[in-house]
Amino acid sequence: MGNAILSGMIELTNGMGMLCQWEMTKLNIAIISFLIGFGGLSVLFQVYGIIAEEKISMKPYLYGKFLQGIFSFGITLLFIINL
Repeated sequence: MGNAILSGMIELTNGMGMLCQWEMTKLNIAIISFLIGFGGLSVLFQVYGIIAEEKISMKPYLYGKFLQGIFSFGITLLFIINL
């Protein structure tokens, strides 16, 4: 499962494919929600490629995407636990 999470952190589509082959437990669904919220490093590097010439800092975007992933994970767990 660690390989699937790492793969999802790097490139969302491959990681999601690997995670979907596992049993759909509450934790796996929450991890998938985190990965969707985060978007993957591939997307972050694509955004960096676009804004690199504009001298815009990537730190706020990186922190924001990571927080979005954490919030997605937490909210998903809150809803799933109550089911």
